[in-house]
Amino acid sequence: MEEHVWAWSRRRFLQGALLVGGVAATGGCGGLGFGDTLERIREAGVVRLGIAGERPYAYAEDEQLLGATAAVHRAVFQRIGEIDVEGVVSPFGELIEGLNGGSFDAVAAGMFVTAARCDLVAFSDPVYCAPTGFLVARGNPQGLRNFDSVAQAGARLVVLGGTVEREYARAAGVGADRIVPVGSQEDGLDAVADGRADVFALTSLSLRSLLEQARQEPPPPGAAQPPAVEQVELVEPFTPVIDGVPQLGCGAAAFRAPDDDLREAFNRELAALQEEGALLELLAPYGFTRAELPPPDVTTEQLCEVGGVTGAELDPLPR
Repeated sequence: MEEHVWAWSRRRFLQGALLVGGVAATGGCGGLGFGDTLERIREAGVVRLGIAGERPYAYAEDEQLLGATAAVHRAVFQRIGEIDVEGVVSPFGELIEGLNGGSFDAVAAGMFVTAARCDLVAFSDPVYCAPTGFLVARGNPQGLRNFDSVAQAGARLVVLGGTVEREYARAAGVGADRIVPVGSQEDGLDAVADGRADVFALTSLSLRSLLEQARQEPPPPGAAQPPAVEQVELVEPFTPVIDGVPQLGCGAAAFRAPDDDLREAFNRELAALQEEGALLELLAPYGFTRAELPPPDVTTEQLCEVGGVTGAELDPLPR
């Protein structure tokens, strides 16, 4: 698994450090979940966070670890014990493998809590909740509003590799041959803009952030076509329904199952941020609103019980 390690801390930021390569010395037996991970990172003063480089959750820019979930993790670990954060960039579909293999201590990629994933890792309390979004060609010529409409139209659907949208689409009857995984948000935007796909499905937050970033980029010199961002539009966000059950998408931090002390410490400080009103302050610069805060009656235990769609034909590690 290829990794890029982005360090953020007072001392590392001043040094402008960017590390590239394998697992740092903070791993070892503790990194594999054997031993006291919380005590180890307290002693080291650093926690390694697995991220997918996806806006607006956690990404690297100008040798800084940025994003909404990165900001929340930074604040939480400072409260736990003035622990600095390092971001390890990994493909989204390999984050759980990397976590359980000791490449990092937690996943901070805005990963949704699902029943299948709860069998593999231990999630924190929800950090945010977000509906699904569709990016379509301007004017939405096929009238795509949800996954059922994609199936009925036989539309070509682009999804980010390893995310939950493929699962939702298959449950709605979208054929596997109509679903195209891509490696980045930008690839999804380009696929819809140039007509290779009819719709790109991701969280509404991610798509909104993608378009905002694209609008800030100057068009290539001498471009014959309008910028991709001018050829697409967002449809109204929605909550997918599988077998009559709404699939509320809520993201949380993920930890190795044996690391109960670390997860409980994270939850205590996360709850304190919520009570103080600081959680929204951390999320808001990245486009989150009060509407994306987790409902108080939604728990990780409930989210882990929502079966959704599972099976060998579906990616077991959705967003």
